[in-house]
Amino acid sequence: MNQFKYENPDQLSQKQLWLLATSAMLAQLNNQRHDTLMPKGDYTHPELVENIRHVLTRDWEINNLADLSDTIKTLNEKKSFTGELNTWEVLSGEELKIAATKKDQLGDYSHVMDMVHNYRDSLPGGDMAWHYGRCSWLIRMSAFLKYITEEEAWALLEDNGRRIKTVFSSWAEFGLSYMVGAQYWRRNTYTPEAVRRYTKHFQFLITNKESPWTHVSWGIEL
Repeated sequence: MNQFKYENPDQLSQKQLWLLATSAMLAQLNNQRHDTLMPKGDYTHPELVENIRHVLTRDWEINNLADLSDTIKTLNEKKSFTGELNTWEVLSGEELKIAATKKDQLGDYSHVMDMVHNYRDSLPGGDMAWHYGRCSWLIRMSAFLKYITEEEAWALLEDNGRRIKTVFSSWAEFGLSYMVGAQYWRRNTYTPEAVRRYTKHFQFLITNKESPWTHVSWGIEL
């Protein structure tokens, strides 16, 4: 995997770099830059551009600003694992622990109960970073494909960033929530192997000198 240096070649502001950093988990997965709004260099090869177009059309049904806006709205309102946390919030810690041990009665749902037991008290934001982080990446890629203008992209990223700020208090908390979302997405397996690549990217973003999360302070005002 090619690792880009964090150089800020377009001289973006710290606020703009922070907004881009909210897409870091998915950008890292796709081996993309963290310090430019859109891919540069080899990543603009026609085959790679077409691959991004295919992903947005096939997986997200995004072909224009209206489609993107609908997708962002859906992701913002999606409850997924956060809804599961709310469902079981009436149980005490001990009751939840007992419920999570009843594997035979729960069947495949036991994976979800394990997650609820493990994360209920440590992750008040649930898995919302999984949704918000993907919104940021989709906005960037929509700008790259010229479905939206750069100005529209920055406005959408800022709106998404404000939502993120209301829920999370650090890059570490945001990244953990993203990984929980990935676990919930793969909940039928719920094994370390199922989310190993997300763990690897999280560790890079938290510690590496080329990571946006080590360059841009969480506390920047939007």
